[in-house]
Amino acid sequence: MRRLLFTLALGWACSGIGLAQTPDTLFISTSQVVHLRFASELKYVNLGSRDIVAKIVDGSKDFVAVKAREAFGECTSMSCLETSGAMHTFIVAYREHPSRLEIDTRSTQSLPSFSTSNADGGPSASFNFEEISNMKQELYHIGTRGYGIDILCENIFVKDDVLFLLISLKNGSAVSYELSAPRFAVESKRRTKRGLQYEKAVFPKQSYGLGVVQPEDVGKLVFTFDKIALTRGQVFRVYFYEKGGARNFVLTLSAGDVNGARRLN
Repeated sequence: MRRLLFTLALGWACSGIGLAQTPDTLFISTSQVVHLRFASELKYVNLGSRDIVAKIVDGSKDFVAVKAREAFGECTSMSCLETSGAMHTFIVAYREHPSRLEIDTRSTQSLPSFSTSNADGGPSASFNFEEISNMKQELYHIGTRGYGIDILCENIFVKDDVLFLLISLKNGSAVSYELSAPRFAVESKRRTKRGLQYEKAVFPKQSYGLGVVQPEDVGKLVFTFDKIALTRGQVFRVYFYEKGGARNFVLTLSAGDVNGARRLN
């Protein structure tokens, strides 16, 4: 059924009316390059025809450059999958002079939602990435910096026993910063000569915003966890690793930060 609907949509979009109206049609040409920007790093790009060529921009894996090899008549398609799990599918048509050469897909409709459940298992609240990342900063004391990079935990809050972390990464260096998936752990506050007395890995329920942060830009990251309660002498640490680099960081949240997180009704 979904394939039938897509086929009908493709046929409609390739008609004269569709080319004028459908918002999901991507117009490309042989003489001009169209750039698409996504909210996170891309892990998969699929082209429906050899009539088009696409390339993930070097040093910025959340950008794709698209161009036509030659003029073509029938519409085709292009699909892009982000590391966050968001899938974007475009109907691609030829136009000698595209009206838009830069397309930003980071709209509210394309952003994933972060859902929580009530005690009965039913949905209780839902937030999208834009709503959380635009929250007013409430915390200023949890951060780390180095190599021109500033990482700050801007907000911690709890909704329906789900812990939300909003983290900002400001790149003040002259080189883009590509982030691998962070590691999370509950650890003992103090280290001994033999290492940590206690360490337990924690895995997020959902995460969004991982990717490349360009020079003089700020990236936002959101993570959700099942309820975490720290005992005295324990901390919650987030380990950030640069993909293919050595600019690594550790962000430490105290028991008071985690246990005292603001609760949303």
